[in-house]
Amino acid sequence: MRTTAACFDGAGKVSLRQLELQPAEDQVLVKMHRASICGTDKLYFRGEIPDEVRLPIFPWGHEGGGTVVEVGAKVREYSVGDRVMSFANGTFSDYCLFTLPYGCLPAPEGIDTEIACLGEPLAAAVYAAQVVTRRMQLGDMVAVVGVGFAGQLIAQGAKKAGAEPLIVIDLADSKLELAKRLGADMAINARNEDPVERVMALTDGRGADVVVEASGSGDGLNMASAIVRHNGTICVYSHYMKPLTVNMHRWHEDCLNIVHTCLTHRTREEMVVGVREAFRLVKKGLFNVKPLLNRSYRLSEIADAFNKEMVDPGSVKTLILP
Repeated sequence: MRTTAACFDGAGKVSLRQLELQPAEDQVLVKMHRASICGTDKLYFRGEIPDEVRLPIFPWGHEGGGTVVEVGAKVREYSVGDRVMSFANGTFSDYCLFTLPYGCLPAPEGIDTEIACLGEPLAAAVYAAQVVTRRMQLGDMVAVVGVGFAGQLIAQGAKKAGAEPLIVIDLADSKLELAKRLGADMAINARNEDPVERVMALTDGRGADVVVEASGSGDGLNMASAIVRHNGTICVYSHYMKPLTVNMHRWHEDCLNIVHTCLTHRTREEMVVGVREAFRLVKKGLFNVKPLLNRSYRLSEIADAFNKEMVDPGSVKTLILP
């Protein structure tokens, strides 16, 4: 099978190349329905990656899903026609090879294909929301710093679990307005006002009970450290690609609880269990996902898509359609 696939060629560079695909005995060949751009993809494109990361990446992209069209000789878990969700690289393409058992997972029954193609980012964000809600109590003030795709879903989960109030903080008005439409009580644009002053004024200097860091920036993590209360909890969702400076004195002196919410970098077995549990909640309709899908481009337009992502902070989840 011949496919067109995207290659990351270095900071600010992405190209399309032709690739021949033939499934090995432990692989499935999948016709991609759609893929999506991850926040980590943006870091790569901006050049904000560790020196030890090898370049180029080909084929590129790890979010997406599609339909199995061919199976390797030893594959018994899948048949032609099965729907799958990607948990490996190569999704910015027409067709993609996934190595079993963890390169892809079955799309859950009862989930439409559009949502199933968001399997990896959706499962990761819902899992993070579960971690956050286990660390909060009914009536806690919860603040979410950064309301991209994951931050929006975590905010939804926190509100349903009893956050009162739920505060969202970002630099883009469009994201803040979306979060308020989906349940947030209060929105703070950090470009226009100081979130620390606002939160402290709201709490008589006490701070928020639980703060989620989902902005992906060192500034966001330090803001979370500044607005959380004594003995409060910071739940870290973000993937920081370079070293950053954090106010560890505050973490120590105020005995903060620092919680990691990552799903996909746990053991692969734990990841599978976490994905199943996350989609159990998605199937219950607890998360409003479709309003978060606010951009789409054809695969042939992928360079334009990434260049637009770099200059427009209003993107929540951008889809790439083969």
